Amino acid sequence: MDQIKNLLSQVSIISKKNAEILDATGGRFNMFRVCGVDHYENTHSAILAEFLNPNGTHGLKSKFLECFIETLGEQFAIEDFNCKNARVHTEFAISGGRIDILIEDEQREKAIIIENKIFAGDQWKQLKRYDEYAEKTYKNDIYQLLYLTLDGHEPTKHSGSGVSYLTISYTETIINWLEKCVAIASRFPMVRETIIQYINHLKQLTNQDMDNKNKEEITDLLSKVENLRAAKVICQHYSKTFDAIIEKHFNPEMKKFAEKHNLEYQYSGSDEQSVRFNLIKPDWKGKCAISFTFEKGHFHYGLSNYLKKYKLSKDNRETIHKRLEEKGIQSRKQSDWWPFYAYIDNLNIKIWESDIITSDKFLKACIEKIKIILDVMEGIKFEKE
Repeated sequence: MDQIKNLLSQVSIISKKNAEILDATGGRFNMFRVCGVDHYENTHSAILAEFLNPNGTHGLKSKFLECFIETLGEQFAIEDFNCKNARVHTEFAISGGRIDILIEDEQREKAIIIENKIFAGDQWKQLKRYDEYAEKTYKNDIYQLLYLTLDGHEPTKHSGSGVSYLTISYTETIINWLEKCVAIASRFPMVRETIIQYINHLKQLTNQDMDNKNKEEITDLLSKVENLRAAKVICQHYSKTFDAIIEKHFNPEMKKFAEKHNLEYQYSGSDEQSVRFNLIKPDWKGKCAISFTFEKGHFHYGLSNYLKKYKLSKDNRETIHKRLEEKGIQSRKQSDWWPFYAYIDNLNIKIWESDIITSDKFLKACIEKIKIILDVMEGIKFEKE
């Protein structure tokens, strides 16, 4: 136990030192974060497309696009792609949906198709639909599908099965490319500093914002033989610790709120960095729940059709989304699992930290969202599938 306490103390000192460096250098300041860019795929797509566009306002013509292709290296499958006169589109509409980023050569004979995922799941047969469009559009099938996510994970089977695609990540591919772009933009100070800010934002989003020297200190500390067992024990008890914190600081107040509003409260527990709790009205039981889920560094809430035995009609869905829009809530519609969901903004959650759980701000935010959902669901009926 003493070894564990000593290890935690030493890591805490390094982490505190890193925080002090960020405070002293203004490292926490980031306009992308201030503007709430975190989880909006469309916004990230627009930023990336502007850098990739030879006609972009950065003034560096095709240099960033050329650098992007060089960063992909041998994995890039299109030979002699002409970057100089390439055309870049965002939210490009096709019969099967919208392509996040589409890059075509001047003759529209070759194309790079980028599907950009931050936290949203795949739509039904999404990559397959884009692949079918590309097969019909580009001569000799000269195109490449890139599946971009924070960590480079694979698409779902229904989306990517039978499709040729390349997985890339913000964690490695995009950050590595942008770091090269900083050097390219060395004589364009406004462009250079914007890229640096965006890199810092992505590092925060992918939990890589610790100073390299401090990272090395932690690695050296944990790699010592006497600390390895302690580190393993801490890892094994990581999720259980959050359950204890939630049970002590959050669940009692949420249970009181649920009882007052005739709701049933269910806490599903934490599994690594995934946490869910549900509230169910008596007439919703077996149909759906108001759910809050922390997953992959991000918190979203909404109506969870967790059994999928019941569904909302198209008219009911449209009514709900219209009511949400009137309340200024940008809801997402593409998930069958979640008939509608949105994000809790302004909490800037990167990990499920105890100071978030114990704060009144988080509890109040959850209660505010619950009341909104109850309001927009007034009079809405479910249909059995």
